Amino acid sequence: MPASNAINVYDIYSVSCDERDIGSITNDKYIQSKIRSKILFTKGLSSFDIEVEVFYGEVYLLGLVQSDGFKNVLLQLAKDTAGVRKVHEYIRIKQANYPCSSTKILANLKANLFSDSSVKSTNVRIGVVGCDVVFSGIVATHEYEKHAIWYAKHIDGVADVYSFLRVLR
Repeated sequence: MPASNAINVYDIYSVSCDERDIGSITNDKYIQSKIRSKILFTKGLSSFDIEVEVFYGEVYLLGLVQSDGFKNVLLQLAKDTAGVRKVHEYIRIKQANYPCSSTKILANLKANLFSDSSVKSTNVRIGVVGCDVVFSGIVATHEYEKHAIWYAKHIDGVADVYSFLRVLR
């Protein structure tokens, strides 16, 4: 996919609220598309179980895989993608059942973040891995990060909270 098309899939409202410049957003979306495509065509990996976020060339892989072997395959395919500066991961081995509803956790957390004017929620990406909440994205201050983590810790069913949020100031 040409880099100019990568921005077309990105919501215009989100672009206007994003802390990154348009060139960084475009490059990050292009890298994200390449990695998602690799996941889609790699036997044993599921694009439904793995989220890919990219900020300033740094890749964040969040999700579930069937084994450590698939985790290693996933990490290597991301590292081998042109433009990737660094790979961060929150990948866990998939279990048969979880004592929570990831959909319910995600819905509650998004509702809380979108209603809070102190957090620019368009810059915060939320992943639910098993019963853990994982944040990635860019926030302006540590206070924004603290707010997001506080909300996650107060939602029924959340086992743990991890933050990959990048603070600009």
